[in-house]
Amino acid sequence: MGNERICIEFHWLGLAQGRQVGGKPNSRLPLNLLPLSFVLKAKVLTYKPIMSKSMRYRPEIDGIRTLAIVPVVIYHLKIPFAGGYLLPGGFLGVDVFLVISGFLITQVILNELQDTGSFSIKNFYTRRARRIFPALILMILASMSAAFFLLSPTELPRFSLSALAAIGFVSNVFWFFSLGEYGAQSGLLQPFLHTWSLAIEEQFYLIFPLLLLLIKPTRRPALAFIIVIALTLGSLAAAEITTSFNQQLSFFSPVSRAWELLAGSIMAFALTFFPKVAQPGPRMVWLLPKIALFVLAVCMFTIDLAQWHHPGVITLPVVLATCAIIWCARPQETVTQLLSTRPFVFIGCLSYSIYLWHFAIFAFGRLSSVEKPGALDMLAWVSLTVAFSIAGYYLVEQRFRFAASARAFGLALTGSLAVIVAFVVIESTTDLLDKGRIGDLAVLYGGEFYDNEALRNQSWGILDRLAGEGESIGAWNAHEPSENERTRLWFDKPEATKVLIIGNSHSKDMFNALYLAYENSDALQVARFGMATQFPQEQREQLFTAPNFQNADVIMISTRYRAQSVERLLSSMIRDIKAQGKPVAIVGSTPEFASPGTLPFYDWYIRRQGKKTDLKTVNVLAYGSAVSRVSQIDRTVQQIADRNALTYLSRRTLVCPAGSKSCTLSTSQNEKTMYDQSHWTLEGALFFGRRAAEAGWSDRLRAAARL
Repeated sequence: MGNERICIEFHWLGLAQGRQVGGKPNSRLPLNLLPLSFVLKAKVLTYKPIMSKSMRYRPEIDGIRTLAIVPVVIYHLKIPFAGGYLLPGGFLGVDVFLVISGFLITQVILNELQDTGSFSIKNFYTRRARRIFPALILMILASMSAAFFLLSPTELPRFSLSALAAIGFVSNVFWFFSLGEYGAQSGLLQPFLHTWSLAIEEQFYLIFPLLLLLIKPTRRPALAFIIVIALTLGSLAAAEITTSFNQQLSFFSPVSRAWELLAGSIMAFALTFFPKVAQPGPRMVWLLPKIALFVLAVCMFTIDLAQWHHPGVITLPVVLATCAIIWCARPQETVTQLLSTRPFVFIGCLSYSIYLWHFAIFAFGRLSSVEKPGALDMLAWVSLTVAFSIAGYYLVEQRFRFAASARAFGLALTGSLAVIVAFVVIESTTDLLDKGRIGDLAVLYGGEFYDNEALRNQSWGILDRLAGEGESIGAWNAHEPSENERTRLWFDKPEATKVLIIGNSHSKDMFNALYLAYENSDALQVARFGMATQFPQEQREQLFTAPNFQNADVIMISTRYRAQSVERLLSSMIRDIKAQGKPVAIVGSTPEFASPGTLPFYDWYIRRQGKKTDLKTVNVLAYGSAVSRVSQIDRTVQQIADRNALTYLSRRTLVCPAGSKSCTLSTSQNEKTMYDQSHWTLEGALFFGRRAAEAGWSDRLRAAARL
């Protein structure tokens, strides 16, 4: 059977296990590798290898894939450990995958060029389509069924668009903009977020083969090698620079990621064209893989994405360690032998399926959970991942990759894509998909207060209306001023005390509250100017020239303060405003509420009850869940106000009246006052604004204006 492969097909459930062999057919698999306990019938099938003649199967590569996928899965589980999460650097498994992909794809192209003297772009992309699309589309179609029952009307449009982005291999671009929006839903709740790395790979595959054909590596290998090295160094430099000023852009950018794929390409070039020079010596073969394995473990156990600039130089040890394992792989070498064992190879063969299924299953698991996921939940998620991965690998991925005819593959692909497009069209043009369990939630909540994302968007509605048709206001305005805030005068009531509220998204909530409470009153008129938490100098200069600032009677600072910087930043901002001759009033922090589950406290409570209930209870329970850290910050803010002889207005007493031992997350009309842990809905803003009016805030602000 020479250059053919042997595939054992189990006809009971159509499961298939592929195995590369060197000479003797092996028609039996160890029972520990079978996904089921019984096999009724088996037969041997053969198919032609999809590789150049000079290539051989390397089981340790599949073993390295296991080293990549297992940490990624653990990282996405978010298992609590030692005050953080187990394997905080597990995300680096993606970088391992990129190195492997760069190595293998370059080796395929170079060997084909050497063996045949040419390279077929058509055959290359056909193989990629057979490899990528079947499993990906299966996962997307299954996710659409789950989305119908689990996603809210505001979540479905993003889900639909992310499905199109996934099959169009532009997920990295889509999620860069989607997750970059302030207040965006957690990435852990986005079923297709993980396809960003698949998009990076496919974008590389779109360009790199064409580059190789252009530089003609078989004719001028040394020059081509130098070009690839130069591109690698350039991409690494770009990653480091981009990460320093916009980590999210660097994370999703194909330019910042290309060097990891190109590192694998350098290895393929060296081993293909300069085998004598590139071969490691016996001591290196013995030592480097062990060091590399240790480096991978240390990085994955210690590097935290939130604390390190990634990708960039910090990623270099992981990339070099992966290259070292591939470079020094030898049949008798210890690490190679370990990675070539059946468990490692088996998981590695499933790695693409596991990669596709695990994140979607975890996301839907979190979306359907009321409580925070525990060990049993995570075990169920992993079990489902394994089951769907095995079924998808054997029933779909392998069959369409190796057995299906071109016509069958084309028809299946066209039909599946048509279903996905139809889903997107129906979702975007009708409300047929806005059903599922949403009707039950509406009954449970007594209205549409189940959809926190819709409530968030509504909370920006007043500012959007005031901006007029020339500007669309949304969450982007949380940390920066709109053009309307910078250039237009809002005040038009001569007798009213004119208050300009400055700060981040919490200033938006305070603006909504006072605007709604005093909309029909001549006692107080408010305007708003969005600023980042750090009150950057550029925004301060814009503030001081804004018409609303120049015409305001008092400047109200209302923002979300940070413990580590409140003393320095707030004191500095007070000095600068007073230097402009404007009185200042300080609003304390709004209470924040820690939820025992995955949802905001109010939603956790009402869904946990599962029925209409006395919502006064949730207000009493919320009092005990208020985050103490915020109260500590609030005391510091009040001390700063007292030290500067400024008017201090307690935002906490609006939400949690003094002596009541209750915090208003639900009004007497059963209206939800917060759409997350601290931000106010429009109904909440109106309710708290009325409390502020009853507490005489207008008189206190009028007095502050005279100071």
